[in-house]
Amino acid sequence: MIMRNKAAVLLGMLLLVAILATAGCNLGSEDKKGSAVQQPDKVNVVLYFSDKDAMYLVPENRQIENKKSKELLAQAIVAELIKGPQNKDLFRTIPTEAKVLSVKIDKDTARVDFSEEISSKHWGGSTGESMTIYSIVNSLTELDGIKKVQLLVAGKPTETLAGHLDISQPLERNPDLLQK
Repeated sequence: MIMRNKAAVLLGMLLLVAILATAGCNLGSEDKKGSAVQQPDKVNVVLYFSDKDAMYLVPENRQIENKKSKELLAQAIVAELIKGPQNKDLFRTIPTEAKVLSVKIDKDTARVDFSEEISSKHWGGSTGESMTIYSIVNSLTELDGIKKVQLLVAGKPTETLAGHLDISQPLERNPDLLQK
């Protein structure tokens, strides 16, 4: 009888260990909703890319390296936009040749300085220009405290990227372009 109790206790303990080991495999990788849990050295950001018809900007969540300052994080967000979407149904909005030279944040405005390729390599058209500008503006205004974005080219304010939209002043988020 004592042997049976010991065997039952041992079997119960092995079962408990197996259950805990299986449950522990998922710790830190998913939350209760099934989405990825933010790692301490990563931060979840929302990037906006064009839909196939260039009618709307569609959000894409991405985890990127957590930066030490909001300016470095904003610069990393723009660099991710330049890389393009991971979702094959979405389309890039910034020419791959464009480079982020710097990002400065003053009060509630982010000033993003691009290399000349943001204009010279841009595919043009008013719709394409709008998708480019507002993918940047809407992505950066996802960050706390940023309400406006001014785009600079080679360190200087410019009137337009591709000849259609005035970007000489800081721009606010455009929710009308976001996919509903």
